[in-house]
Amino acid sequence: MLTALQPQAQSPNSRVARILVIADPQVLDEHSYPERGVFMSFLTQLMVDLNLRKSWRAAFHRLQPDAVVVLGDMMDNGRKSMSTTEYENYHQRYRDIFKAYKRPVPTYYLPGNHDVGLGASASFSPEADSRYTSHFGPRNHYVSVGNHTLVFIDATALAEEDVLRAGQGHSFDSWPAVRYGPIEFVKQIAASHSGGSFVLFTHIPLARPQNASCGPLRERGATVFLLDRLKPSLILRGYSGDDHDYCDYQHTIPSTNTNVREITVKSFSIAMGLLSLISTVPSDDSLNQVPVLPPLDTPCFLPDQIGIYLQVYLPLIVLSLVFLLVCNSIMVHATGLGGQNAIAAGLEWAIMGFPAAWVVIGAQRSSRCSLRNGTIPRLFHCLYRNPKTSTSVSRRGKVDGGPPYSAGSNAEFKGVGVLCAFTKDALNVAWPAVSAFVVAAWWAMQR
Repeated sequence: MLTALQPQAQSPNSRVARILVIADPQVLDEHSYPERGVFMSFLTQLMVDLNLRKSWRAAFHRLQPDAVVVLGDMMDNGRKSMSTTEYENYHQRYRDIFKAYKRPVPTYYLPGNHDVGLGASASFSPEADSRYTSHFGPRNHYVSVGNHTLVFIDATALAEEDVLRAGQGHSFDSWPAVRYGPIEFVKQIAASHSGGSFVLFTHIPLARPQNASCGPLRERGATVFLLDRLKPSLILRGYSGDDHDYCDYQHTIPSTNTNVREITVKSFSIAMGLLSLISTVPSDDSLNQVPVLPPLDTPCFLPDQIGIYLQVYLPLIVLSLVFLLVCNSIMVHATGLGGQNAIAAGLEWAIMGFPAAWVVIGAQRSSRCSLRNGTIPRLFHCLYRNPKTSTSVSRRGKVDGGPPYSAGSNAEFKGVGVLCAFTKDALNVAWPAVSAFVVAAWWAMQR
């Protein structure tokens, strides 16, 4: 899903800065789903990469953003212990998927728990922090776009520092903030940009009541601190995306008793749920003298790719396989009979739900057709020959105008069996589609 934010008009000549916001792309690697085995892990990674590339290209070209914000979890295993070469190759895959097309666009990142970790774990790399800052930028930072200040908070570090603060019984005012940490950063930017219009980006959601419709039971202390110090006009969670689902929630700023919306953006990846967000804010510097209105937003959905696979592709594949199995069953059943028994076989199949005329004709003609070249060609050769020109078996054992026929053909076909013939036909039907997919995938990877 995409969401388009449209600014409230403040000037007839005000220009709009379009900011494309995506959450949790989580580019996979071979360790993402170890329980699936080597082949299925490779296939999952390939399909997710293809979909990420396609979705990114479509969003980038159609929406023409002036800037891009990625709300954390860029790589599924960015925090894991791995060699420098492995990490560089992994990061290069991410860059190759989310590359700018034809024109450079500034991109801003904030860390997620899959990038730098949350808490302690033996599987986390001690280099996760330095790798993140060297490849994606600072963990806490801000940037001015028009007359808005976009604030990017390291929510993972904030959660960890807040636990330490609360455990030692400090308030936020008395807490000796960690140097270069998120609490120190928020205090500094609140003091230096007093009265500014903030748009807050965070990976982890702010706290909500237990009876909230989405995302309850988050850290309360840090939430009040952020709302009171920054007084943001809009909160973009993932625009805080760690829940991987869309949500629109109203917070109340305690010191001013005003409301501010927190928008949660679904994951951009089909492995998580498919959602990103577009925001636009006024960027005309001449508007600095005008009261700043908050940006507006409109959801814009990406295609439900998993739904397409499960509700369109899968039923069509099953239907095709059933059709092939039925065709082979009819051929085996009918060709083993002759004369009046063929008609009886047709009637028997009609009772089971198949069109009587279709099956009877098929049963009568199938015994006269060659059974050497695959069921589908044989069946339709039999069913669709012109009745006025179709011929019978000659004394020499051939169908006039058709391929050779022998008395041993039926035995040969029955020896192969329904499943063998079905498998052969399934492969004959599948290889053009699979080949087309492979060519399309290769083409998409090269773009």
